[in-house]
Amino acid sequence: MDYIEGGELFSLLRKSKVFPNQVAKFYAAEVLLALEYLHSKNIVYRDLKPENILLTRSGHIKLTDFGFAKEVETATYTLCGTPDYIAPEVIAVQPYNKAVDWWSFGILIYEMLVGTTPFYDTSPLKIYEKISKCEYEVPHFVDPDASSLIRGLIMKDVTFRLGNLRHGVEDIKNHPWFQEVVWENLLSGNIETPYEPNIPNGVGDSSQFELYPEEDYDYGNDSSPDDFGYLFPEF
Repeated sequence: MDYIEGGELFSLLRKSKVFPNQVAKFYAAEVLLALEYLHSKNIVYRDLKPENILLTRSGHIKLTDFGFAKEVETATYTLCGTPDYIAPEVIAVQPYNKAVDWWSFGILIYEMLVGTTPFYDTSPLKIYEKISKCEYEVPHFVDPDASSLIRGLIMKDVTFRLGNLRHGVEDIKNHPWFQEVVWENLLSGNIETPYEPNIPNGVGDSSQFELYPEEDYDYGNDSSPDDFGYLFPEF
């Protein structure tokens, strides 16, 4: 697997609080291309969030953690994902399709521009309740085109949700918020990134990643006698 040195988009967003409109647009556009590719292979990602978006040395994004990804040609039913990003049809245990990723995509754009998710609560059950009602506000300081796109993506009725309409992903790519994006250049990596991680020269640098405490396990430290130890003298 590739080693992606730039850390999580989550960490960069927490340091920045919010992203400027153009920065959020860049990351959103690259995520869109990743989702478009997965969907072309009939793969539903189902776990889009800033923690699962990594930054390369040059500042481009890489989607990671495919533990919830699933090949789906029509529909599936499994309840999975991260509470803040789960689509209402998943919570309702209804059959769902790739449209759940476009809901999460709208949540991601909202979080990058506002600094929090639209249905945030300390209780997962409260989050699910808010998502099911789909009542939220986009702050007035958000760019009007971005606000329009967010409302088109965070749409409870799947039949009206952007990305799930007649023209599929093209409805999102042709939205006014993405008007100046040259998708071919972005796909080939020919667009300057808004941020390049400060990575020292050398192989395997991990300074851009947060340190998460590890749990201590006492495997093999059981003091009780091992009745079968004689079978493994050099183990």
